Order: sequence, then C-alpha cells, then structure tokens
Amino acid sequence: MEGKRNARKKGRRMKIKKLITHPYTALIGRILLGAIFIYAGSGKILNPEQFAQAVINYRLVPLARVNLFAIVLPWLELVSGIFLLVGLFSRGSIIIITLLMALFLGAIGSALWRGLDISCGCFSTDGIYKVTIVYFIRDLFLFALALQVLFYDRGILSIDTLRKRRG
Repeated sequence: MEGKRNARKKGRRMKIKKLITHPYTALIGRILLGAIFIYAGSGKILNPEQFAQAVINYRLVPLARVNLFAIVLPWLELVSGIFLLVGLFSRGSIIIITLLMALFLGAIGSALWRGLDISCGCFSTDGIYKVTIVYFIRDLFLFALALQVLFYDRGILSIDTLRKRRG
C-alpha cells in the first residue's frame, strides 16, 4: 500500500516537473508576461505624475531621482514587454523582467513590512489599488513565471528563432 502511494506521489511530481519545463508552458508564460508588462508600462507612461507620486509613497527612491525613475521604468517595462511578446532579444528582455519582478517584490514587501497604506502603482496610478499581501503573492507568482521563462523558453514563435534560422 505504501509503495503505491509513493509511486503516485512520484508520478505527480514528474507530471508537474514536465509541465514546468515544457517549452509550450514557457511560450505561454512569455506571452503572458509580455502582455502584462506592456499593459503596466503603458498606464504609467500615460500618467507620469501619478506614477511619480506612487514612487514617492514607497519612500525607497531619493526625491532627486523620483522623476527619472518614474520616466525610465515604464518605458523599460513597455519595451521589455514588447520584445518578450514578439520574441525579439528574448533573453535580455526576460532577464530585465525577472529583475523588475524582484524589485517589485522587494518594494511591496518593504511597504507591507513598514505598514504603509499606499497605492500599489503597479497597473493603475489612480490610487485605488492599495498594497496588500494579495499583490505580494501575485508578484511572487509572476516572479516564478519569469524564472520559468528564463530557464525553459526555447524560442517557439519568436523573431529570435527566425533570425537564427535565416542567419
């Protein structure tokens, strides 16, 4: 009886590992992350003043650097998202997105730790979405997805793969 149970557990682990390492799972992750970062960056680009205020509220960036940060970060998100979505410079784009997710996790975690009652500034800059543990868990999932794409993306349906074949 114990042997059957262990065999079933091992079978489940193998299925999960196969799903995580499958190139089509990475393709879905690449598309999803690309779309998310395009959406997130676009909203911040359209409302730079409000995003700058969200950055100020976290109290992590020196005031002298807030405007630069609030202008550069959304464009970095947008361009990285576009490149990841179409599969152009995918490796560099997913590295940037993974690092950004780590940054966002740190910022939200810090705000939660310090008990700040502030707007997330993640997708909307209108102040409606307050920093909560739910956003930390969401970003933890997106960070894990970024790592999965980083390690298992094989360039399916990407411009990078087309360029390699022609080059």
